[in-house]
Amino acid sequence: MKILAFDIGGTKISSAVVSVCGKLLGEKTVCATPKSAYEIESYVLQRLNEEEFDGVAIATAGVVYDEKLLAKPHNLASGYENINFHKLTSRPVLLENDANAALWAEYKLGSLKGTEHAVMLTLGTGVGCGIICDGKILRGKTGAAGEVPFLLAGGDLAALARKYGLEEKDCFALYRMKNEHNPAAQSAYEEWQNRLIEDVALLNSILDTEAVALSGSLAEIVDYPAVEKAINEKGYHNSLRLSKATSGNDAGLIGAALLLKDKVNG
Repeated sequence: MKILAFDIGGTKISSAVVSVCGKLLGEKTVCATPKSAYEIESYVLQRLNEEEFDGVAIATAGVVYDEKLLAKPHNLASGYENINFHKLTSRPVLLENDANAALWAEYKLGSLKGTEHAVMLTLGTGVGCGIICDGKILRGKTGAAGEVPFLLAGGDLAALARKYGLEEKDCFALYRMKNEHNPAAQSAYEEWQNRLIEDVALLNSILDTEAVALSGSLAEIVDYPAVEKAINEKGYHNSLRLSKATSGNDAGLIGAALLLKDKVNG
């Protein structure tokens, strides 16, 4: 079974043909996300006409419940939520939240494989969260489980750097300065990492999870042993495993494809 998978975000759309084993078959196509819903739909139709496939799997930003987009993020075009992807082809179609799709790839093929209770946090300008409970994606009443904008670890590292008198820096520049023993950078990094510890400890106290995987740009600068130790010292049990996600930038595509395979196979 060949699955044409899409990962639709506010800034770019990725697409590729993916096997049922989670392997990309051929090149991945990436384009800037069009500014109108009509153009987004037209682009998806164009890709459907370019590829041979047996099903379509779409990972999208926004709140998805029962394969319907209930709420879109502000950076996707007005009317995007009204696109009916299921009517664009007669082949099987799956629509899933992008964080949940990436979580499923990590759960099936990555660092969360073998767990039954797990969380994946995507750390960027904000925080994305996907939750596995009893081996299934936890969705909640309306599909909004894991929508955690109140967590602080995503945050604006540039603003945090300015708080300590530094010029605006990206996370990698700040991390490099910290390793060069710049006192202000060390203080900014320590405050950010303490936020991460508090966030994950809070989630762990609520969900009682086995493992947490971190993805996104900020996941590259985490001191994993120190953060894991601090989190476990805060909890009533000390067995949480913290790791960097291994499924990479294609996780949304792969996870959506694997979910479609499960849907088709019943």
